[in-house]
Amino acid sequence: MIILAADTSSQALSVALKTDSFFEERTSAGRSVQHSERLVPTITELCKDAGITTKDIEVLACTRGPGSFTGLRIGMSALKGMAYALDKPLVSVSTMEVLANAVPCFDGAVVTVMDAKKQRWYLAAFEKKTEDAAKRIMPDTDGTQADLLTVLEPYEKVLVTGPDAQLFSPILKSVYGTSKLIITDTAPNKAVSVSLIDCALRKLEKDGPDDIGQGPVYLRKSDAEIALEERMNKIGEKTNG
Repeated sequence: MIILAADTSSQALSVALKTDSFFEERTSAGRSVQHSERLVPTITELCKDAGITTKDIEVLACTRGPGSFTGLRIGMSALKGMAYALDKPLVSVSTMEVLANAVPCFDGAVVTVMDAKKQRWYLAAFEKKTEDAAKRIMPDTDGTQADLLTVLEPYEKVLVTGPDAQLFSPILKSVYGTSKLIITDTAPNKAVSVSLIDCALRKLEKDGPDDIGQGPVYLRKSDAEIALEERMNKIGEKTNG
């Protein structure tokens, strides 16, 4: 099976292509707004190196959030367009699930984290005791370290992973002190897009491809949406006044 996977949920763009005889992943750093410039050329280069064309791709996969509003829109719209043009299935997977499945087996809780700004974090928690899919113990959340207290209570060891694990680990350590072993995972066992391939294939087998109406999953409103609501409220107040 030939599968193309792209993660655009963070500042890093990660794209992987897997065929029966070719498996390569490429990651490039930068701002999420630049993903639109790099995504298609990276896909083209991977296909060329694999000796195929985009028409040969059988399954497309992407992360659907949480993450960068701009990055997620770029990734999902590009791959949805390809899926429609090629008449091939698209499978989108939670970014948190992909991050959790990128780590090796761990005897404790795995916390996935991305900086959501405004002193908040995109968080989720899993168990990853075997090579099988990570078992979710907390839903994707736009929150703070306080949201993890009840979830992490049964665990003596906690592995923190994700693009902002180094920022969040000290915060979690300040909460627990020495009562829990907090480990920062700076080198996951798999690249994000490689983990995405594994997650997407499991999801495709279990649930089938995405519905045509599936879009990015945002845990909060964008700054633009909030600003628009504030302007509309002010207009309403002036009108009513």
